[in-house]
Amino acid sequence: MTSSGARCDFDHNSLEGWQEKSGFRRSQKCLGILSVALSRTLNVYNQQVKYLRQTMEPTHKDLLQQIAGLSETYPSLADRLAHSAKQLQQSGLPPSENLLQEMVSYSRNFSVVQKQALELSNSALVSGEITSLQEIQNLVQTLAASEGKAEIRSQALTVIDRVLAIAHREQSDFGPLQSVHSKARELQRAIAESTPTQLHSDAESLVSGKHPVAAVLTLVEQQDKLDDEQWVILEETVSAAFGKQIAVAISRGKLTVTETQISPQIAPPATVKPVPAPVAEPLPEVIVIPSGKVAPPKQVAVVPEIKILESPAPSAPMHEVIIVPSMEMPKSLQTKGSGNIVFGAPTGASPAPVEGAVGLKVLVHIQGIGDRTFGSQQYAGTKAQGRRVEGFQVNLEPAIPGLKVEYMAHVEGVGDTPWVSEQELAGFRGKGKRIEGFALRLSGDQASKYDIFYNAHIQNIGDTKVASNGEYCGTRGKALRVEGITVWVVPSAKAQPAQPVSLKVLTHIQGIGDRTFSDREYAGTRAQKRRVEGFQIKIDPPVAGLKLQYMAHVEGVGDTAWIEEGELAGFRGKAKRIEGFAVRLTGAEADKYNVLYTAHIQNIGDTPTASNGQYCGSRGKGLRVEGLTVWVEAKA
Repeated sequence: MTSSGARCDFDHNSLEGWQEKSGFRRSQKCLGILSVALSRTLNVYNQQVKYLRQTMEPTHKDLLQQIAGLSETYPSLADRLAHSAKQLQQSGLPPSENLLQEMVSYSRNFSVVQKQALELSNSALVSGEITSLQEIQNLVQTLAASEGKAEIRSQALTVIDRVLAIAHREQSDFGPLQSVHSKARELQRAIAESTPTQLHSDAESLVSGKHPVAAVLTLVEQQDKLDDEQWVILEETVSAAFGKQIAVAISRGKLTVTETQISPQIAPPATVKPVPAPVAEPLPEVIVIPSGKVAPPKQVAVVPEIKILESPAPSAPMHEVIIVPSMEMPKSLQTKGSGNIVFGAPTGASPAPVEGAVGLKVLVHIQGIGDRTFGSQQYAGTKAQGRRVEGFQVNLEPAIPGLKVEYMAHVEGVGDTPWVSEQELAGFRGKGKRIEGFALRLSGDQASKYDIFYNAHIQNIGDTKVASNGEYCGTRGKALRVEGITVWVVPSAKAQPAQPVSLKVLTHIQGIGDRTFSDREYAGTRAQKRRVEGFQIKIDPPVAGLKLQYMAHVEGVGDTAWIEEGELAGFRGKAKRIEGFAVRLTGAEADKYNVLYTAHIQNIGDTPTASNGQYCGSRGKGLRVEGLTVWVEAKA
């Protein structure tokens, strides 16, 4: 009987006299009976399969349990079928009805498991290519392992997405956070590109929170929920990987996880009519638009340079601001007047003068104002007025033989312009297109003797960091306007002779603690089996334009991020060995020097001298660094 009540009906009358007929006829008739029984049973089986497929989706665990059941069944069934086949061949005795039903039941269950396994795999394989129970089991086990890895992979990528959403509340270009984001993006690419059956080595540690990148997220999101012990462990992990500065920023609440938001669109009040955009007009000799009742303006002789001053208070409308010629005014006058009347250049409007700066003439075309001209290091533009820079040009004044300025811009609706030379406008007049970013560089025989520096004030961002010598400054594709720029040229530090460089090297040694050494001095121990657990290096005294960075490979942590000088690479009190390290120079003066270093490694001894960011030591061999020597030399 089948599970639905259908019977494998044999015509027993037709079996009478079975033994009296020839073996050939007996076998033929037996096979016919078997065929009828199998056909009826398979019809019932097909109905059951259809029902099962409509009412349930098997899991990997369910399938493996079914496979285990079949694995226990088929050896015994095979033995009995072999015995029955032998009897059929020798004497013509047919298999028993119970054996036939078991065979049909096994065939039905095998087919169900086979189809379900293929459906779960979404495979293009046809059933004929999975022909054994062992092959089905291997397929399902692979799928189950892949599903578990896929879940971990997905969770790891979610953690990385949250890390990439971390922002500094005050500094958009906070260096240590950029190092975290750089490492997160590296992991994101590697995990995303991993195959379903091969889980990336860092995925599980990201999900568990043990990875330094995940530790940053935990500290930022859960700092109020962590106990002191948890906080100390996570802080040390983060500090070792990305430097102490980011751990301090987290502890002070400077970092937050931002959510992706659509910029709010503020509709104008229904009762207020739109104000037309101001039209650029020549300035008269003096513009005085009083905020209240004041004496009528009088004519004053104008000097050529005009300063456009921003509103002292962001909320103050521009019609309450006086725009006056740039002139020297007595201090008594500078402090007089109503709150929105300003004479001369505002205090702090320009950066501190740079010694030896070259004379420049910087012209900017400002929305609603037109062309205005500024000098070297002067802020050329507006702030808090929502006015875009639509074009600019820069030239040396006075000219320097063998030296020229070239520049380009990223313009709304146009993209990057070609590099243009002095006296040419980058951007447009009269087309209402914003500049979104720009770059400047020097050319000519004397270009190597000078550096050009610049920064910008960007809508919704504020002042950018200083860029130089062709680096792009601004944004692309974010529809953010440049509102002003500052440019200056100075003699290159590269043209100056290199100064001697001294170092202070601190190592944290197993069982000893912190010890301080100087450059070229061996910082560690020998033949005492003591590991270096952390180190920090500092240029002492400082050299202008020259900085150090270093990284370490730490037991159980791996490679740390590059760390700024004066911060500890490694740990105190964690008993984790340094297995290798690297040191490099940064800053405007870096190309004048080489930094060199060696190490004494367990079972190896002194390493060859490495330099300028080369790795020194071992990885994955469990060998400790017992000491190191670092020094800086001027290039020949």
